[in-house]
Amino acid sequence: MGSYRSDDEALIGLARQLTDAYAEARTREDQDYACDSIAEYLSEFRDTAPSEALLAVLDLPLTVETYPLVDEAQVALAARGPGVVELLLEAVLGDVYDPDGPAPERAAETLDAMDPRAAATGLCDVLCGRGDDQIKGAALDALVALGGAAEPDLTVTRDDPVGGEWARAALEQLAFEREHPGAEVIASDEAAAEDEGPTAAEDGESDAPEQAPPQAESAPDQGVVDDAYDDFLRRYGQEQGEEPLP
Repeated sequence: MGSYRSDDEALIGLARQLTDAYAEARTREDQDYACDSIAEYLSEFRDTAPSEALLAVLDLPLTVETYPLVDEAQVALAARGPGVVELLLEAVLGDVYDPDGPAPERAAETLDAMDPRAAATGLCDVLCGRGDDQIKGAALDALVALGGAAEPDLTVTRDDPVGGEWARAALEQLAFEREHPGAEVIASDEAAAEDEGPTAAEDGESDAPEQAPPQAESAPDQGVVDDAYDDFLRRYGQEQGEEPLP
């Protein structure tokens, strides 16, 4: 197909051209023509075009006319299952044709619309793949967000030589969230209510890491610090047999 090296490249290029044509159209007639062309493209190629081509359609400006086209592309991508998860996750992180366009946000919506078990399988594949720490960290966060639906795949993945460490970290986080429901909310409440008492400690579930943030955020009054320091000097002088400070 022309100057493209393969049919897949040609289909990706055509999808981008059609999307750009709509964005650059200056008349309603040109917009309608672009929409019709994209609709024909999806009708013919939605099941056979590379996922990158469907991802290009997600860059369409959202209007009444383009909404059905974007929705069709998202539904088609979500139906492709685990194999498309890494591409969508890369798009969420900004690895797209136009990083400033809407594709990253719509890729995130597509991931959310996937069957949770299919998404979990694809995300675990990312943990075991050759991606960098950024994409694996994003996959871990997404797996934790899936909750219990991700545990079967994570359990299988925890012994993988590449993804095992990431899977174990996700399982530990899921276990913590089960054992400490609302832990983040409690920490936020304690930081906001400075001297109202040890609400979380009464449950026996409070430890140093959870208590540290509120302590670090609210410094004591300087007068209290000065009084405590003077008192220390007085006691220190008495213990050493020196004249106490006035």
